[in-house]
Amino acid sequence: MRIAGLFTAIALAMAAIGWRLAHIQVGLAEEYAAEFEKTIDSFEPIPSRDGRILAADGEVLAEDQEVFGLKVHYRWLEEPADPRWLKAQALASLDRPGRRDSARVALEQKRVLRRRADLWRNIARATGWDAATLASRRREIQRRVEKIYAGVERRREEQNDEASTQVEETQPAAAWERVWQKIVGALTTPPVRDAPEPLVIREQLAYHTIIGEMPLATAVEVEAHPESYPGARIAVTTRRIYPHGDTAPHVVGYRTPLDDDAIKDRKRLFPQGDPLDYQSGDPAGRTGLERFYERHLRGLRGLRRLVLDRRGELLRTETVREPRFGKDLVLSLNLPLQRAAERLLDQAMHPAPSDEPSERRLPVPAGGAIVALDVRTGAVLAAASEPRFNLQVLADSDEAAWERIVNDPRKPLFHRAAEMALPPGSVFKVLSAIAFLDSGRLDPAREFHCQGYLDDPESHRCLIYRNFGASHGDINLVDALARSCNVYFFAAARRAGASPIIDWAVRFGFGRPTGIDLPGERGGNLPILKGEASPTRRGRTKIASGDALQLAIGQAKLTATPLQIARLLAAVANGGRLITPRLAESAGPASIETIDSFERLAADAAAPIPELSENSLAWVRRGLERVVADPHGTGYKTVRLDALAIAGKTGTAEPGGGKPDHAWFAGYVPADRPKIAFVVVLENAGSGGHAAGPLARQLVQAMLALDLLGRQTAAPSAN
Repeated sequence: MRIAGLFTAIALAMAAIGWRLAHIQVGLAEEYAAEFEKTIDSFEPIPSRDGRILAADGEVLAEDQEVFGLKVHYRWLEEPADPRWLKAQALASLDRPGRRDSARVALEQKRVLRRRADLWRNIARATGWDAATLASRRREIQRRVEKIYAGVERRREEQNDEASTQVEETQPAAAWERVWQKIVGALTTPPVRDAPEPLVIREQLAYHTIIGEMPLATAVEVEAHPESYPGARIAVTTRRIYPHGDTAPHVVGYRTPLDDDAIKDRKRLFPQGDPLDYQSGDPAGRTGLERFYERHLRGLRGLRRLVLDRRGELLRTETVREPRFGKDLVLSLNLPLQRAAERLLDQAMHPAPSDEPSERRLPVPAGGAIVALDVRTGAVLAAASEPRFNLQVLADSDEAAWERIVNDPRKPLFHRAAEMALPPGSVFKVLSAIAFLDSGRLDPAREFHCQGYLDDPESHRCLIYRNFGASHGDINLVDALARSCNVYFFAAARRAGASPIIDWAVRFGFGRPTGIDLPGERGGNLPILKGEASPTRRGRTKIASGDALQLAIGQAKLTATPLQIARLLAAVANGGRLITPRLAESAGPASIETIDSFERLAADAAAPIPELSENSLAWVRRGLERVVADPHGTGYKTVRLDALAIAGKTGTAEPGGGKPDHAWFAGYVPADRPKIAFVVVLENAGSGGHAAGPLARQLVQAMLALDLLGRQTAAPSAN
């Protein structure tokens, strides 16, 4: 009986074990299989494309270009292959009986290794990269991942050591308590594996970039033949390119990647989420239109879901959110005229060798700018600045080029057209004449005798007296503008004081930015009267009454930008409307989400200047025409063209400090029916008539050649 009972107990136990095994093999097979087939969801961004920046003729100045890169799963590049991954790859290709056959498993593993070797041979063949370079890239990635792995493993061991120490510290002091807890633990705790669970980090399940950029044809080859490129996938990104790299770089602007600190600042600025969806490393506009119209140009990236198996192999992809492309920006910039202006500045900055004695040569300018505006709408047709730089060099993150540009003492990143504030010199006499006329302090027809100096032959002199000991004799306002007589304006300023000059300068927008759609524009400096009751505004300094004379000829503490002077001449040309210079034709200010046409803003582009009389403008226009048409005019020899009447004013401004004078010429064309206002300024280049005048004439010739002025009007006879 006892043997029968023992046999029965053993049989029942074996039956229970058999039933359990059968249940696991049959009843729980699907559950275990589901665990084996468990997938992992991962998300990655889909790159968007930012809007293009286009010139008026449709030429592309900036655009995003798709870049195709090659990524390979870490396990397919790791050397030697991970044993667990290798076995899993082999088992995945076998049926259930085959998985139990060790010989077949070993054979399948060899086949996987051959596929790995074929993968790298195929990559080398398709891309043209040699095997040694690819092997070097693989080792570099593997070293980086192994370093991360070692750090994670070290931290895990430290955490385990801390946990063991805590357990030991909580052990009961009595021996019988420790024995009792061991017995309870042995009966109630599942057995602990001898080896810990293998550590797997995210980088071991990820795809890593092997080749950052390759031709479209190669990308198509990889995508079309996945069986030849197991573990590989094409990654599509974008980069900003500038087809005309050194054309209008200050206007177009450049981008640099945002670092982690910048992203933190944006998160503080937008706690509910960055509307432009910036992430660390994304390029953001730093200067020019790239910055000002960032919201308009910026596209928003999409989102893709990656479905991976438990080994990190890609099973399928799903698009969660489609990318949204940025909007294009069309400019008023006339690209041929812009190039012509830049060539003129290049020639001035790098003059051809000359046989003339050094004392007769003009100084080589330290920099310069040329601006051309539509006198009616303020559309910027050209805004050249010299020296300049190549946008593509900065976009390609060429560190050596960056160093050269940043350390260049000529400051090529400085946008002289919008940010350079210099004494305007005699071009400011245009404003002074208007101020004296409309304040009623000057009779334009009344003649004044210029003796070459005001009171003292050593101060407050005309240039011809200082250079030749001569005078202008009896002159009126038109003559004074044409011949640039300082003494005439000194005398008028002595009678009228500085107040009307400052008042009208404010009306013409001096002392503040013009409002052009570019970041970083300067407003120059407009002095205010000493003891004035109103608070000193930003960009102004106080002026003593004795400085009114210097202010009348564009000196004292007065500074202005080329844009401000161009706007002054445009207002004279268009009948007294103060335009707002603009570059964009198909977008509004950065604060406006989208504007399809500039027409909605056209009404605010030019505002009438209060109390400006047409009679005053008529007198000033006559003087500006005589500057170029009169044989005694300061622009007659260097600016005049037989084919076209030009109106304008030369300016020679003293910078002080013993440096050469700044050379200015500002004007508009055609003189009788103005269409374009322009300004040429050269830093430390000497006389305005001799240095800036020839460039002004060549600029107008370029306008004629490009048919920007319509019907030509012959210049008036010298007689």
